[in-house]
Amino acid sequence: MNKKIFSNFFKCENEFLVASIWDDISLALEIQMPIYTNFFVPPQIWLPLINEIKIPNLNIKTFSLNTESEKKVLCFIPKDISFMTENDLLFFKVNANNRFKKLEHKDFLGTFMSLGIKREQIGDIIVKDNIAYSITFKNVFEILQKNITHINKIPVTFYECSEEDIPPIEFNLLHSTVSSVRLDNIISAILNISRTQTVNLIENGEVLLNYNIEKDKSKVISINDTITIRKKGKFIFKEILGENKKGKLKIIIKQYI
Repeated sequence: MNKKIFSNFFKCENEFLVASIWDDISLALEIQMPIYTNFFVPPQIWLPLINEIKIPNLNIKTFSLNTESEKKVLCFIPKDISFMTENDLLFFKVNANNRFKKLEHKDFLGTFMSLGIKREQIGDIIVKDNIAYSITFKNVFEILQKNITHINKIPVTFYECSEEDIPPIEFNLLHSTVSSVRLDNIISAILNISRTQTVNLIENGEVLLNYNIEKDKSKVISINDTITIRKKGKFIFKEILGENKKGKLKIIIKQYI
C-alpha cells in the first residue's frame, strides 16, 4: 500500500491528519519501533483503520478516556515488536465545584480552546457534578493548568488523576417500536417525529451513521451502530427485544447524556 491508496480511504477527512497518520505508520515500519500519533484521532479515521484497512506487518493499539470514547490516540506497532514505549498521555480532572452555577461540556471545552489549543490535542470530556474529566498530552495539561483559573467566573482547579477515577459515560434508555430497522424508522422513533420530518433530516445531511453522513433513508441499521443527529444528540441502537402483538419490533436505544 502506498500513500495515495491509503489517503483514498479517507477522501472526506482532514488531509493533514491522514497524511500525519501515514507518516507515523511509515516511520514505525521503517525503524521497527512503536510510534504514537501526537493527536487524538476521530472515529471517522480510526474505525476504518482498525476494522477495514489491512496494513501488512502492523498492529494498532488505541488509548482514550475510556472504551466508549470517540477520540483516540493510536500507536502503530510492527508485528515483530513485543515491547511498548512510554506514551505522553495523562488523565486529568477540572474541579469547578459550585452550588450556584452548573458548568456544561461546552463551557470546559470552550475555555480550553480559548488558549489556542487545537481540538485534536484533547480527548473526550465527561462532565459530572461540575467536574470535568479528560485525557491529554503532558505538555497540553501544563498549559491548561498554568493558564486557566476560572471558567465562566467559577474558580477551577486542575488535577492529574488515574484511569480508575474516570466515571463511566451515562446513558438514557429509550424503548420504542418500529416496523423495521431502516434508518428513517429508527430516527422517527428516537425523536418521535413524522416520517416527512425524518426524511428531511436525513436528506439534508443532519444524520450520521457510525460518524459518517448517511443520506439513504432505507439503510438497514445493525446492533451497536452509532447514530448522531445534529443538534439532537448521539444514540446507540442497542437491542431488539422481539415483536409485539401487532408484529412491530420492540427496540432499545441508548442515548448519550
